[in-house]
Amino acid sequence: MEKEKQASEALWAQIMQDLRTHGQADGYAIDFISGLRLVEDTGTRLIIEYPQGLMLAWLELNYSEYIENAAANVLKSPRELDFVEAGTLTLTGEQETPPAPVTPPPAARKEAGAQRRATRTTRTTTKIQSNLNEDYTFENYVVGSSNHFAYAAAQALVNSQERVFNPLFIYGNSGMGKTHLLHAIGNALRTRRENVQVLYVTSEQFTNAYIEAIRKRGDALEVFRKKYRKVDVLLIDDVQFMARADKTQEEFFHTFNALFESGKQIVLSADCPACQITNMDDRLKTRFSQGMTVELTAPCYEMRMAILRQKMLKWQQNLLSDEVVEFLARNITQSVRALEGALVRTSTFASFNNTCPSIAFLRENLADLMTRRASSGISIADIQQRVASEFGLRVDDINGRRRTAAIAHPRQVAMFLARQHTSCSLQDIGAAFGGRDHGTVLHAMRTIEEKLRYDSSLRDTINRVAEALA
Repeated sequence: MEKEKQASEALWAQIMQDLRTHGQADGYAIDFISGLRLVEDTGTRLIIEYPQGLMLAWLELNYSEYIENAAANVLKSPRELDFVEAGTLTLTGEQETPPAPVTPPPAARKEAGAQRRATRTTRTTTKIQSNLNEDYTFENYVVGSSNHFAYAAAQALVNSQERVFNPLFIYGNSGMGKTHLLHAIGNALRTRRENVQVLYVTSEQFTNAYIEAIRKRGDALEVFRKKYRKVDVLLIDDVQFMARADKTQEEFFHTFNALFESGKQIVLSADCPACQITNMDDRLKTRFSQGMTVELTAPCYEMRMAILRQKMLKWQQNLLSDEVVEFLARNITQSVRALEGALVRTSTFASFNNTCPSIAFLRENLADLMTRRASSGISIADIQQRVASEFGLRVDDINGRRRTAAIAHPRQVAMFLARQHTSCSLQDIGAAFGGRDHGTVLHAMRTIEEKLRYDSSLRDTINRVAEALA
C-alpha cells in the first residue's frame, strides 16, 4: 500500500511540474490543483481526491482540462478523471484517513456559504419583463472548439438545482456569441423552472435606468432597486461599459451583493477578463472573478461552416453554391457577427438577382469583412493549413485551446509566419488564432526568433513551409 501511495505522489508531482513548465494554468490555478491528491492511476483513469465541502461541478469545469492535458503529456496517453470527496474512499475494506483539508478558493467558500444561508422565499406572482430574445436558444447555438467550455458551463448552470458557480462571467471579443449565450441561459431557465424571474439588460440599460431613477426622485430609486434585486436570475451584457460611471458601479456593487447573498444567480458578459476592465472598481472586479470565468474565441473553419449552413437552413436560402459557402467560411474569420453579416449581403444579392454570386464579386464586395491579406496573396488561413499539414495536425488544433507542447509549438510557428508573410496586425493574428490577444502573438514571435538562433531543424521547417506558401 505504501508503494502505491508513493507512486501516486510521484506521478502527481510530475503532473504538477508539467503544468508549471508548459504554462497551461495561471499561478492561482496551479496552487489550487497542487492541493488535490492523486489516489490512483488505473491505466485509463486518474482518481483524484478533493477537499470536503468543495463543489464538484466547479472543480471539474475549472480545472479538469488542465489536469487531463498535463497527465497526457506525462503518461503519453490520455486519462479520464474521477474526482472523489476526501474521506469517502474505502481501501481494503477500511475507511481511509482523510488528508489535511485543502483550503478551497475564495469563490467556492463564499458560494458554499451563500448557499447555506439562502432560504426559500415565497415567489412573487408579479411577472417582470425579461427582455429575452426567444430566437437565441441552446438549440440553435453552434458549438465548437472555440466555445465548448463556455457552453458546458452555461448548461451546467441551467441543469443544476443549486448554484454551481456564481457569477458566471463570459468574455470574448465583439461578435463571438456572448449575447446569444446569455439569452440562451435565460430562455432555458424560464422553460425548465416554474415561476423563475429572469431579467436581461445591457450595462448601458442598467446605467440609464439608474440615472432616470435619480432624476425622478421620490420613490423611483426604490422601485429601481426592487426591480433588480428581487429577480432570481440577472443577466448583464457588456458589463465593461459600466466602467464609465462611478455612481453606477457603486449601485451595481450593492445590487450584486444583495443578489449574491440571497442565493440568486448572476451572469455577466464583457469583452475581456474582469481583471482587465479599465476604470472598474476593484471590489467589482473581485466579485466578477469569484465564480466561473469562461472565454469565447473566434470560431474555427468547421464551426464557421456549421454556422453558415444553420443560418441558410433557417432562412431557406438555397441559391448559394458550396464553393461560395466555403469561400465565406475560409475568409470571414474574425467573428460570428462578421460571418453572419457576410452571409446576409451574399444572400441578399442572390435573392435580388436570382443567381449565385461569383467569387470575384465576393472578393470585391466583402473586402471590409475579409481577413486581411498581404500583397503576396497569402492569408492567415493558408498559413494555418500549411503548418497543420507540416506537423500532422488539424487547423482546429492550431486554433483550439489546448496547450500541449505538440500543439503549442506549431501554433507559435504559424503565428510567426503570419506576422512575416501577411500585413495583419498582432491583434488580427491573435483573433484568427482562436481569439488570442496580441501579447500571446508577441510571445510566440519572440519564442520562435530565439529558437531560430540555435535550432537548425526549426529553420528548415520554417523555410519549407514558406516555400510551399510562395
